[in-house]
Amino acid sequence: MNNAMPIAREHVQNGPLKLVQTKELPNPDTAVVAVLGLGYVGLPLMVGFADAARTIGFDIDEARVEALTRGEDPTEMATRDELLKENMEYTCDINTLRDADVLVVCVPTPVMQGNRPDYRPVLAATKTIGQNMKPGCVVVFESTVDPGTTENKCIPVLEEVSGMQEGVDFYVGYSPERVSPGEKMRRVGDIAKIVAGSTPEVTDFLEVLYSRVVKAGLFKATSIKVAEAAKILENTQRDVNIALINEMMQLFDAMDIKVTDVVAAAGSKWNFHKYFPGLVGGHCISVDPFFLLNAGRSQGLSMEMVASARAVNERTAHYISDKVHEMLDEEAHNLQGKRVLVLGRAFKDNCPDIRNSKSFAVMDSLWSRGADVFSYDPIADDTHFEGGRGAKVIDDIEAEGPYDAVVVTAKHDCFVEEIDLIKLASVLQRGAPVVDLRGLFDESIAKLQFKYWTP
Repeated sequence: MNNAMPIAREHVQNGPLKLVQTKELPNPDTAVVAVLGLGYVGLPLMVGFADAARTIGFDIDEARVEALTRGEDPTEMATRDELLKENMEYTCDINTLRDADVLVVCVPTPVMQGNRPDYRPVLAATKTIGQNMKPGCVVVFESTVDPGTTENKCIPVLEEVSGMQEGVDFYVGYSPERVSPGEKMRRVGDIAKIVAGSTPEVTDFLEVLYSRVVKAGLFKATSIKVAEAAKILENTQRDVNIALINEMMQLFDAMDIKVTDVVAAAGSKWNFHKYFPGLVGGHCISVDPFFLLNAGRSQGLSMEMVASARAVNERTAHYISDKVHEMLDEEAHNLQGKRVLVLGRAFKDNCPDIRNSKSFAVMDSLWSRGADVFSYDPIADDTHFEGGRGAKVIDDIEAEGPYDAVVVTAKHDCFVEEIDLIKLASVLQRGAPVVDLRGLFDESIAKLQFKYWTP
């Protein structure tokens, strides 16, 4: 790719075929990159791009920007030294975006009531870019969307707001994020990345651009739609497979068989893929399938397997509540007045993020049956409400004990270090139920003291 040369394209304008001179692409090795959205996805990306050139980090959360400017990151996705690199610039000022050669959108794409995709955050970011981008820039979307969103929803907004034409005055690409929150050993540069541009030249540009950050390799998708679909398929595949194991957990448990023992046995065959039961929450695996369902509806398809898997995983939280009910009092019709301690609010181990955590669904289910619920998770970032109606957040499990039952929904390192069976015995009566979804405790020892269950 010769970055010094403009891309020439043929356009039919009012009849005759004309050769339209287009803006040349920036130099991918030295391009100034602006990242919109400084969360789990955007911040590590910004850190990587800053090694080569000025990098602008934009976020609408002023408190977040101020904390990053001081070198503080509650998400623990970057170290203080990384946050204070010379080329790093944090801002809430949209005018700063006009300096960028490349603008990368890393805002969340949640679902609304009824599990319909919520495009408002990504379209708001798109509009902001359209109002503040310079000719010749490249706009890259990393937010998860269903196939066709970039071309059918985002590009029209960019063109309308900016008054410029995609492919002539500016360029667009898509590169789905693959960051896994809480994964300290597998950072953004260690994960192979998909890139796709609106033209082959833009795809080539993105390959060079992202090689500044990603050392694990780049995959050039054949189109933006393919890249969008690949991201959704990745997480939907996990959702479907975990749903299968969650359903098997319920069947095998009724037959007095541990599903993890079955998985271990089946895993002795070379082509068996090991998945384990659990609460499927967070802002990726439990959300992305709904974008695929939305795409299916637009094509007249019901996507029954995807929908069924999502339903199974949503119900798993209630199954855990059922298990507590069954183990605590088989004769009772509710858990009225029973004190239940839930260990974990974050959606996954060693991650402070509570967004869409199904631990809250467990707490809600217990509370709706009359239980007094206590929630302990010292690493959870409780900056917004996710559920847990009636649950009391506590800082010391001993100060609030004793309890009638304990439910483990996370296996944080701090839990392993802090809460052993001796400490558990100090807040729980002998023979009381312990529903350990994550295998926090040694089963053979736990069964000597408690009515212990783990899948």
